[in-house]
Amino acid sequence: MKTTQKISISIILIIFLLGLAGNGIFTLGTLGVFAQNIDSTPKTVPRVVLVELFVQEDCLTCPTAEFCLEDLAWEYGTSKFILVQEHLWGDGYDTPETNARYNWYVGDGKKGTPDVFINGLTKRLQGLACDCVEGNYECYKDAIEKELTRPSLLEIFASKTISEYKYIIEGTIKNVSDTPLKDLAVCGMVGKEGDESGLYNYIQGIFPFQNMPTLLPGTTFSFKFVPEISFIQESEINEEKDSLYLVIFVQNTETKEILQALYIE
Repeated sequence: MKTTQKISISIILIIFLLGLAGNGIFTLGTLGVFAQNIDSTPKTVPRVVLVELFVQEDCLTCPTAEFCLEDLAWEYGTSKFILVQEHLWGDGYDTPETNARYNWYVGDGKKGTPDVFINGLTKRLQGLACDCVEGNYECYKDAIEKELTRPSLLEIFASKTISEYKYIIEGTIKNVSDTPLKDLAVCGMVGKEGDESGLYNYIQGIFPFQNMPTLLPGTTFSFKFVPEISFIQESEINEEKDSLYLVIFVQNTETKEILQALYIE
């Protein structure tokens, strides 16, 4: 074989190998929590809006916020909008985790209830927008609609199993955007669905953050939670007034923006 032919074949081989690497078939070593996606084309994933309503049992204006957001939760459904109600300051329904989360959001800033955080610190609405219910309803709805128009950068898959009377939540988070994502953590909450206003979706516990390494486009991160919560056996569920639910979400620990959320019954 002539020298020029050998060079041509080598060049073609190099181009071929570079093409494979670009498509994600060859990857560098990972820690075992990533799965390289060969199809690196970004896809559109609907955004699920997580609204955190911080309330206190003795708050006179909280019922208005509760009524409006509970109504919107029924209107949208959990595939678009997840409402969680976090009680504060020793009102009998609060927890150390809900108080700590509120302090994490507000820091040395102004505190008071009702306080609404839409996708974390993406949008904060403290107090009421006006005295009438209709005005507050429209204010909350406009903020939710704005968030729903933003495509999600992440896709969350998760499932719940029961083993030895404990919940086990496992899943993956995939970067469906075309840019690397950093400073992220996956977290979760467990709450109860009650019939009484203010206890419609009130939080019983919050899982510790699981920090994520920088998530490259098309890659996934695997997570697992085994929360220390008690629950009733399946045969007794129909006899109970309240039922448990789970929420998994991804939050930027620097900006405190929530990028995506998932409701698990």
